[in-house]
Amino acid sequence: GNNIRKAGEDILEGSQVFTPGRKVRPQDIGLLASLGIANVTVYQKVKVAVFSTGDELKLPGEPLRHGDIYDSNRFVIKAMLKKMEIDIIDLGKIPDDKEQLRQAFLRADREADAVISSGGVSVGDADYTKEILDELGETGFWKLAIKPGKPFAFGQLPNSVFFGLPGNPVSATVTFQQLAAPALRHMMNQQAEEKVELTLATKTRLKKRPGRRDFQRGKLVYSNSGELQVLSTGNQGSGVMSTMSQSDCYIVLAEEDGDKQAGDLVKVQLFDELLK
Repeated sequence: GNNIRKAGEDILEGSQVFTPGRKVRPQDIGLLASLGIANVTVYQKVKVAVFSTGDELKLPGEPLRHGDIYDSNRFVIKAMLKKMEIDIIDLGKIPDDKEQLRQAFLRADREADAVISSGGVSVGDADYTKEILDELGETGFWKLAIKPGKPFAFGQLPNSVFFGLPGNPVSATVTFQQLAAPALRHMMNQQAEEKVELTLATKTRLKKRPGRRDFQRGKLVYSNSGELQVLSTGNQGSGVMSTMSQSDCYIVLAEEDGDKQAGDLVKVQLFDELLK
């Protein structure tokens, strides 16, 4: 007859519905309900403690004195953590005081599975972060051959892992998205997300010194002939957040690469869900 749904036409009896590590989406909940499954076992969310360091930091809305800047890093990190549906412990901004910073580390380690700070890991800072990390735990690595984001630190505290993000806002955003976020997904036993990468011609000249891997900010555009290309969004300084906001992808230049001319082929990595 017509208008008949046969038993088993969707999923055969004995078939695997989902693989371990899958993030459950609304449509997945609907599928489980359609199969009569009332309960499933899931992994617990991780708790992440977040704080910024620096005497110069002010909250948005507060007046700036000479030498002050607004604390933007903590807000962009928290926004990305919320997209990951992670429980956040916001410890605020910590001044350049060794004892206050130590107390922030101790509290974060007691209450969280992972600790994320921004600032205080660059050479020349009133830098107690690495000193306290070595005192309370151990440093896994510090400084990477990437740009932006060279002064990135990773370590282990007694009860948690530590990610030390650079103080410059673009550097903090890139290192969180590229390094900290995949580690947090792994801690939640979540399946790794594949990066969407393309090889495209650059519409603009790109400046690059060999030695570090560059994540330059770019935007997908179409040429007059309809060819998909990538365009630099401009100033690539690690403190220039406006070009990050205008971008929808990274132009990834390898360590050995130098300058690229307009028309050269480059690797392009589309922004994932954290930056969309």
